[in-house]
Amino acid sequence: MDLVFLAFAGILGRLAWTSFREARDGHARWTRGLAATPVTVAELVAMAGSVRDELDAPAFRQVVSLSGTVEPLDDEARPAPLTGVDSVWFRFVEEALSRGRDDREERQVVAEQRRERPFRLTDGGAEVVVDPRDARTEIPVAERRRVTDDGGGREFGLFRLVDPTVARERTEWRIEPGARLTVVGEARLSGDRVRLSAAADHPLTLTVAERGDHLERSRSRSGTAMRRAVVFGCGAVVALLVAVLT
Repeated sequence: MDLVFLAFAGILGRLAWTSFREARDGHARWTRGLAATPVTVAELVAMAGSVRDELDAPAFRQVVSLSGTVEPLDDEARPAPLTGVDSVWFRFVEEALSRGRDDREERQVVAEQRRERPFRLTDGGAEVVVDPRDARTEIPVAERRRVTDDGGGREFGLFRLVDPTVARERTEWRIEPGARLTVVGEARLSGDRVRLSAAADHPLTLTVAERGDHLERSRSRSGTAMRRAVVFGCGAVVALLVAVLT
Protein backbone atom coordinates (compact mmCIF):
# COMPACT_ATOMS: atom_id res chain seq x y z
CA MET A 1 0.00 0.00 0.00
CA ASP A 2 2.93 2.35 0.74
CA LEU A 3 4.09 2.01 -2.84
CA VAL A 4 0.65 3.03 -4.08
CA PHE A 5 0.71 6.25 -2.04
CA LEU A 6 4.31 6.93 -3.09
CA ALA A 7 3.35 6.54 -6.75
CA PHE A 8 0.31 8.77 -6.19
CA ALA A 9 2.51 11.39 -4.53
CA GLY A 10 4.89 11.27 -7.49
CA ILE A 11 2.07 11.78 -9.99
CA LEU A 12 0.62 14.71 -8.02
CA GLY A 13 4.08 16.20 -7.61
CA ARG A 14 4.65 16.10 -11.35
CA LEU A 15 1.28 17.72 -11.99
CA ALA A 16 2.10 20.41 -9.42
CA TRP A 17 5.43 21.16 -11.11
CA THR A 18 3.82 21.29 -14.57
CA SER A 19 1.12 23.68 -13.30
CA PHE A 20 3.73 25.82 -11.55
CA ARG A 21 5.73 26.16 -14.77
CA GLU A 22 2.57 27.14 -16.62
CA ALA A 23 1.80 29.75 -13.96
CA ARG A 24 5.36 31.07 -14.06
CA ASP A 25 5.34 31.38 -17.87
CA GLY A 26 1.95 33.11 -17.79
CA HIS A 27 3.16 35.56 -15.15
CA ALA A 28 6.26 36.30 -17.24
CA ARG A 29 4.09 37.04 -20.30
CA TRP A 30 1.90 39.31 -18.18
CA THR A 31 4.84 41.28 -16.76
CA ARG A 32 6.45 41.57 -20.21
CA GLY A 33 3.17 42.90 -21.58
CA LEU A 34 2.91 45.44 -18.76
CA ALA A 35 6.50 46.60 -19.35
CA ALA A 36 6.02 46.94 -23.12
CA THR A 37 5.37 50.47 -24.30
CA PRO A 38 2.03 50.70 -26.15
CA VAL A 39 2.67 52.53 -29.43
CA THR A 40 1.24 52.72 -32.92
CA VAL A 41 3.21 51.46 -35.89
CA ALA A 42 3.73 55.02 -37.11
CA GLU A 43 5.00 56.14 -33.69
CA LEU A 44 7.46 53.25 -33.55
CA VAL A 45 8.82 53.98 -37.02
CA ALA A 46 9.23 57.67 -36.11
CA MET A 47 11.06 56.79 -32.90
CA ALA A 48 13.42 54.47 -34.76
CA GLY A 49 14.10 57.10 -37.41
CA SER A 50 15.03 59.69 -34.79
CA VAL A 51 17.47 57.35 -33.07
CA ARG A 52 19.04 56.33 -36.38
CA ASP A 53 19.55 59.95 -37.41
CA GLU A 54 20.92 61.16 -34.08
CA LEU A 55 22.80 58.09 -32.87
CA ASP A 56 23.16 54.79 -34.71
CA ALA A 57 20.92 51.90 -35.74
CA PRO A 58 22.21 49.44 -33.07
CA ALA A 59 21.31 51.99 -30.39
CA PHE A 60 17.60 51.52 -31.03
CA ARG A 61 16.04 48.78 -28.93
CA GLN A 62 12.53 49.25 -27.65
CA VAL A 63 10.17 46.74 -26.03
CA VAL A 64 6.76 47.61 -27.44
CA SER A 65 3.21 46.48 -27.89
CA LEU A 66 1.58 47.46 -31.15
CA SER A 67 -1.31 46.42 -33.35
CA GLY A 68 -1.81 46.57 -37.09
CA THR A 69 -2.89 44.83 -40.25
CA VAL A 70 -0.98 41.82 -41.53
CA GLU A 71 0.42 41.95 -45.07
CA PRO A 72 2.94 39.74 -46.95
CA LEU A 73 6.51 40.95 -47.12
CA ASP A 74 8.43 40.31 -50.34
CA ASP A 75 6.88 37.03 -51.46
CA GLU A 76 3.23 36.17 -51.76
CA ALA A 77 1.20 34.43 -49.11
CA ARG A 78 1.19 30.63 -49.31
CA PRO A 79 -1.79 28.26 -49.13
CA ALA A 80 -2.19 26.56 -45.75
CA PRO A 81 -1.92 22.74 -45.97
CA LEU A 82 -5.38 21.80 -44.70
CA THR A 83 -7.67 24.42 -46.23
CA GLY A 84 -5.59 25.98 -49.01
CA VAL A 85 -6.33 29.47 -47.64
CA ASP A 86 -3.55 31.99 -48.43
CA SER A 87 -1.61 32.75 -45.23
CA VAL A 88 1.54 34.60 -44.17
CA TRP A 89 1.96 32.20 -41.23
CA PHE A 90 0.51 28.79 -40.52
CA ARG A 91 0.96 25.69 -38.41
CA PHE A 92 -0.49 22.32 -39.35
CA VAL A 93 -0.55 19.25 -37.08
CA GLU A 94 -1.84 15.76 -37.81
CA GLU A 95 -2.41 13.45 -34.85
CA ALA A 96 -3.20 9.74 -34.70
CA LEU A 97 -5.89 8.98 -32.11
CA SER A 98 -6.10 5.61 -30.42
CA ARG A 99 -7.76 4.01 -27.39
CA GLY A 100 -5.44 3.40 -24.48
CA ARG A 101 -5.95 2.04 -21.01
CA ASP A 102 -9.36 2.57 -19.41
CA ASP A 103 -10.63 3.50 -22.88
CA ARG A 104 -8.88 6.87 -22.68
CA GLU A 105 -8.04 8.68 -25.89
CA GLU A 106 -4.33 8.85 -26.66
CA ARG A 107 -2.74 11.18 -29.21
CA GLN A 108 0.47 11.01 -31.18
CA VAL A 109 1.71 13.67 -33.60
CA VAL A 110 2.48 12.01 -36.93
CA ALA A 111 2.98 15.09 -39.13
CA GLU A 112 3.62 18.80 -38.63
CA GLN A 113 4.25 21.74 -40.97
CA ARG A 114 5.04 25.37 -40.27
CA ARG A 115 5.48 28.51 -42.30
CA GLU A 116 7.36 31.15 -40.36
CA ARG A 117 8.43 33.67 -42.95
CA PRO A 118 8.61 37.39 -42.02
CA PHE A 119 5.59 39.54 -42.82
CA ARG A 120 4.62 43.21 -42.56
CA LEU A 121 2.45 44.83 -39.91
CA THR A 122 0.95 48.05 -41.26
CA ASP A 123 -1.06 50.89 -39.75
CA GLY A 124 -1.60 54.49 -40.74
CA GLY A 125 0.65 54.27 -43.79
CA ALA A 126 3.62 52.99 -41.76
CA GLU A 127 4.93 49.43 -41.53
CA VAL A 128 7.28 47.21 -39.53
CA VAL A 129 8.61 43.73 -40.25
CA VAL A 130 7.65 40.86 -37.93
CA ASP A 131 9.76 37.70 -37.89
CA PRO A 132 7.53 35.00 -36.32
CA ARG A 133 10.25 32.38 -35.86
CA ASP A 134 10.26 31.02 -32.29
CA ALA A 135 7.43 33.37 -31.36
CA ARG A 136 4.72 32.46 -28.87
CA THR A 137 1.47 32.52 -30.81
CA GLU A 138 -1.96 33.00 -29.30
CA ILE A 139 -3.88 32.20 -32.46
CA PRO A 140 -7.24 30.37 -32.35
CA VAL A 141 -7.71 27.14 -34.28
CA ALA A 142 -8.78 28.01 -37.82
CA GLU A 143 -9.80 24.51 -38.94
CA ARG A 144 -10.00 21.07 -37.34
CA ARG A 145 -11.03 17.92 -39.14
CA ARG A 146 -11.29 14.39 -37.79
CA VAL A 147 -11.24 11.41 -40.12
CA THR A 148 -12.27 7.98 -38.85
CA ASP A 149 -9.62 5.32 -39.48
CA ASP A 150 -10.54 1.96 -40.96
CA GLY A 151 -8.65 0.12 -38.20
CA GLY A 152 -6.46 -1.70 -40.70
CA GLY A 153 -3.08 -3.23 -40.17
CA ARG A 154 -0.07 -4.75 -41.88
CA GLU A 155 0.42 -8.36 -42.89
CA PHE A 156 3.57 -10.27 -41.87
CA GLY A 157 3.12 -13.78 -43.26
CA LEU A 158 0.83 -15.62 -40.84
CA PHE A 159 0.72 -12.68 -38.49
CA ARG A 160 -1.15 -9.41 -38.77
CA LEU A 161 -0.10 -6.28 -36.89
CA VAL A 162 -3.25 -4.39 -35.98
CA ASP A 163 -3.11 -0.60 -36.16
CA PRO A 164 -4.66 0.78 -32.94
CA THR A 165 -5.47 4.11 -34.60
CA VAL A 166 -9.20 4.82 -34.54
CA ALA A 167 -9.09 8.28 -36.14
CA ARG A 168 -6.80 11.01 -37.40
CA GLU A 169 -7.24 14.64 -36.45
CA ARG A 170 -5.83 17.45 -38.57
CA THR A 171 -5.62 20.94 -37.09
CA GLU A 172 -4.62 24.21 -38.72
CA TRP A 173 -3.72 27.59 -37.26
CA ARG A 174 -3.07 30.46 -39.65
CA ILE A 175 -2.61 34.22 -39.99
CA GLU A 176 -4.12 35.60 -43.18
CA PRO A 177 -3.32 38.83 -45.02
CA GLY A 178 -5.64 41.56 -43.82
CA ALA A 179 -5.98 40.11 -40.31
CA ARG A 180 -5.49 42.36 -37.30
CA LEU A 181 -2.65 41.29 -35.02
CA THR A 182 -1.05 42.52 -31.80
CA VAL A 183 2.71 42.02 -31.39
CA VAL A 184 4.59 42.29 -28.08
CA GLY A 185 8.37 42.17 -28.26
CA GLU A 186 11.62 44.03 -28.83
CA ALA A 187 11.88 46.25 -31.90
CA ARG A 188 15.24 46.86 -33.58
CA LEU A 189 16.47 48.61 -36.68
CA SER A 190 17.45 46.32 -39.55
CA GLY A 191 18.66 48.40 -42.46
CA ASP A 192 15.96 50.96 -43.17
CA ARG A 193 13.21 48.88 -41.55
CA VAL A 194 12.04 48.33 -38.00
CA ARG A 195 12.04 44.63 -37.22
CA LEU A 196 10.47 42.67 -34.36
CA SER A 197 11.78 39.18 -33.69
CA ALA A 198 12.30 36.75 -30.82
CA ALA A 199 15.47 37.08 -28.74
CA ALA A 200 16.81 35.12 -25.80
CA ASP A 201 15.98 37.86 -23.30
CA HIS A 202 12.87 39.20 -25.03
CA PRO A 203 10.43 36.57 -26.41
CA LEU A 204 8.01 37.63 -29.11
CA THR A 205 4.25 37.21 -28.70
CA LEU A 206 1.71 37.24 -31.53
CA THR A 207 -1.92 37.46 -30.50
CA VAL A 208 -5.23 38.30 -32.13
CA ALA A 209 -6.37 39.93 -28.88
CA GLU A 210 -5.90 43.61 -28.14
CA ARG A 211 -3.25 44.52 -25.56
CA GLY A 212 -5.66 44.85 -22.62
CA ASP A 213 -7.38 41.56 -23.38
CA HIS A 214 -4.01 39.83 -23.79
CA LEU A 215 -2.82 41.08 -20.41
CA GLU A 216 -6.02 40.05 -18.65
CA ARG A 217 -5.94 36.61 -20.27
CA SER A 218 -2.31 36.05 -19.27
CA ARG A 219 -3.00 37.15 -15.68
CA SER A 220 -6.09 34.93 -15.43
CA ARG A 221 -4.36 31.85 -16.84
CA SER A 222 -1.39 32.33 -14.55
CA GLY A 223 -3.64 32.57 -11.49
CA THR A 224 -5.61 29.48 -12.47
CA ALA A 225 -2.45 27.47 -13.05
CA MET A 226 -1.00 28.57 -9.70
CA ARG A 227 -4.14 27.46 -7.88
CA ARG A 228 -3.86 24.06 -9.56
CA ALA A 229 -0.21 23.85 -8.55
CA VAL A 230 -1.12 24.51 -4.91
CA VAL A 231 -3.86 21.87 -4.91
CA PHE A 232 -1.65 19.23 -6.56
CA GLY A 233 1.26 20.13 -4.30
CA CYS A 234 -0.82 19.77 -1.13
CA GLY A 235 -2.16 16.46 -2.41
CA ALA A 236 1.38 15.21 -3.05
CA VAL A 237 2.45 16.16 0.49
CA VAL A 238 -0.56 14.40 2.03
CA ALA A 239 0.02 11.24 -0.02
CA LEU A 240 3.70 11.25 0.96
CA LEU A 241 2.87 11.62 4.64
CA VAL A 242 0.39 8.76 4.46
CA ALA A 243 3.01 6.55 2.78
CA VAL A 244 5.59 7.40 5.44
CA LEU A 245 3.32 7.07 8.48
CA THR A 246 1.54 3.85 7.53
